[in-house]
Parts: sequence; C-alpha cells; structure tokens
Amino acid sequence: MGPHVAIIMDGNRRWAAANGLPLIEGYRRGVAALREAVRGAIDAGVGMLTVYGFSTENWNREQREVDLLMQLCALFARSERRSLGRQGVRVRTIGDVEAFPATARAALRHLVEGTGGNTRLTLTLALNYSGRAEIVRAAQAVARDAATGRLQPDEIDEAALRARMYAPDTSDPDLLIRTGGEYRVSNFLLYHIAYTELITLPIMWPEFTAEHFLQALGNLAVRERRYGA
Repeated sequence: MGPHVAIIMDGNRRWAAANGLPLIEGYRRGVAALREAVRGAIDAGVGMLTVYGFSTENWNREQREVDLLMQLCALFARSERRSLGRQGVRVRTIGDVEAFPATARAALRHLVEGTGGNTRLTLTLALNYSGRAEIVRAAQAVARDAATGRLQPDEIDEAALRARMYAPDTSDPDLLIRTGGEYRVSNFLLYHIAYTELITLPIMWPEFTAEHFLQALGNLAVRERRYGA
C-alpha cells in the first residue's frame, strides 16, 4: 500500500474574502480543491488520504456558516459518490457524525456504503472531529473494559488504546499538508502524527491543485525519516 497523506484544508474563508466573493464560493472552490487532492493521490499511488473537513470547534462559528457547511457536506456526499466510485475511491468518516443533521448523515452513509468495495484509495473525511476527543473516547472505552474485567491494567498499551479509536486499522500519516500558511495542527490526529512529516503551504485551500499534492509528496521522498532514532 502507498503512503498515507493527511491534509488540513485551511483558507476557504480567507480566499473568498481576499477575492471579494461570498463565503459559499470559498467553500465551493474548496470542494474542487478536494477533487484535485484525490486526483493527485491517485496519480501518486497514495493508499490513504485523510482530510480535516469539520472540527468540533467549527460549531462555534456563526450559525449561518455552520448551516452552509452542513448543506455542502450533504451536497458533496450526494454529488461525488458516482465520480469517487468510478475512480476506485473508498470513503469513510471519523468523528462524531451523529451530531450532524439527518440529511447530511444520510448522504454520508450512502456515500460510505456505496464506495465500500473500492480499493484504489481510501479517503477518510474527518467530520465533527477532535484529536483530543478521540483520545478521551478511547480512554473511556479502555476504562469500561478494565472495570468489567475484559481488560487487565497491565494489558493497557498503545495497541489497546489504538484499537478503540475511530479507525484502528489506519496507519499513521506519513505526511501532513496544511494550506493557508499557518503552523499548527489544530487538534487534528494528535495521537497519530507523532512522527509524521509536516509541510505548510502558503496558498489558500481553494488554490490547491494535484500538482501541489505531487510536489509535497516529492518533498517527503527526499526527507530522512528517523522516527525518534
């Protein structure tokens, strides 16, 4: 399997403001950029692509923007299912998707089910996701199993914790790309990126292309990864 690439898709709102366009246009262009990322991942033989679509902190934005994001989420899930299926992309989600409106949940469920048999690329959408919340959720599951005797205290290790996370079979990302020029991980995959290579791009997410993806992956290829050694 090819490498695992994660992306923090930052800059939709700033791009729209800088170009004098309505907010919705920034997010529409952001969806187009995600198509580009998928194309780049397929061209490069990437095995997994994980993107930060909606964080738990995003609920704090204006209600109008939250409603817009929910609508776009449902629209993306419905409109992209056939295209992603043709490309051999399997889609899955991580995060508390149950907090989304019913229309968005149903569209996402159909997208996941409709692409479940594909094997060319796994596209994971992090939705209503928090890295800290994922760790807390796994710790709570460990505590419940220990309290009922299904797990002994000395059996609690990294494998036990990972087995209780959202996607325990997923490898750690080899590369994390962040657009928007910021230098922070924003509560994304906190447990998983201990030895992930980081690349920050000065462009806004709507400007991202498959070529940017391939260039970032090329940068990874020349780095010496030591994993703490």
